[in-house]
Amino acid sequence: MGRVVVDSILSLDGYLAGPKNEIDWFLFDEESLEWSREILRSAGTTLFGRVTCEEMAAYWPTAKDKEPFISNKLTELPKIVFSRTLKKAEWNNSSVVSRSPQEVVAKLNQNQGSDIVVLGSSSIVLPLVKDGLVDEYRIRIQPIILGQGRPLLIDKSARHPLKLVGAKSFKSGVVALTYTPARPPGDG
Repeated sequence: MGRVVVDSILSLDGYLAGPKNEIDWFLFDEESLEWSREILRSAGTTLFGRVTCEEMAAYWPTAKDKEPFISNKLTELPKIVFSRTLKKAEWNNSSVVSRSPQEVVAKLNQNQGSDIVVLGSSSIVLPLVKDGLVDEYRIRIQPIILGQGRPLLIDKSARHPLKLVGAKSFKSGVVALTYTPARPPGDG
């Protein structure tokens, strides 16, 4: 079974996009790009919400000259887009589904040994977190405070303790953190 890996870029105050979905504050230097390459090397499938898919589909297929590995990998990988309004995604190897992320991940895990990577997409991260389906969180904290925007997670019903398993600081001021769910005491 593959792992479910959430890969997100956040502001210091926890937003993955500004109030108008802007992401112009993301820093992409060589260290950050290598972080993305590393995640994609083990990916067998990527999961997206509609908004994130549309943003990434507008950029990555045309970025072959700037970043060929990421552009090619994201184009080649199977992409599952969760949407109730979108009928078809134009990005190569994309399938649009209206089922729950939990159902899709359960089915994928039966048939896949490589990682299932969720890129951004707060609309599908929360249901996966609530059901305990995320195996690893790979978060890049950008050196900016937005003050408002779209948060990655809002779950007022429960806490989700995490264990830090890796941390790296980039020259740009980005801090990359890797967490796994913390096991409750006595859960071996």
